[in-house]
Order: sequence, then structure tokens, then C-alpha cells
Amino acid sequence: MSQMSGTVLRTLRERTGLSAREVARRAKVSESYLSRVESGKANPSDAWLGFVASVLSDALIEQSTEPAAPASDDNAP
Repeated sequence: MSQMSGTVLRTLRERTGLSAREVARRAKVSESYLSRVESGKANPSDAWLGFVASVLSDALIEQSTEPAAPASDDNAP
């Protein structure tokens, strides 16, 4: 995997709003391994990348199905 792919993975993770710790927990890998992948220092298998992609996809789906927070009413008593 290239440095660019690791950067893309980090960007996608950040877009989900998940920390590296949370993605590592969900993917059942160490946070240090995820960090090494994101920095291009580790070369994960295609299967691992697919699994992490599904973790990130699930997180995006969760975000899109959460109800929006009610707007604040500045005129409330």
C-alpha cells in the first residue's frame, strides 16, 4: 500500500468523525497498527483494507440515520 492510500484512509476516518482508537477498536486491531497503515509504514492485506472500509462505511451510515438535533430557540422563555 502506498503512502497516498494511507492518507486516503486517514482522511476517510477523519470524515467519519471517529478517532483512530475507535476505528481500531471496531476493526479489532491495535491503534498503533492503524497508525502505521495510515502513515504508510505498514502494508495491510486487501482483506484488511476492505474490512476497515466497511467499518468506516458503517460509521457513515450510522451518522446519516441519526436524527438531527433540534434547533435551539433563542426566543424561548
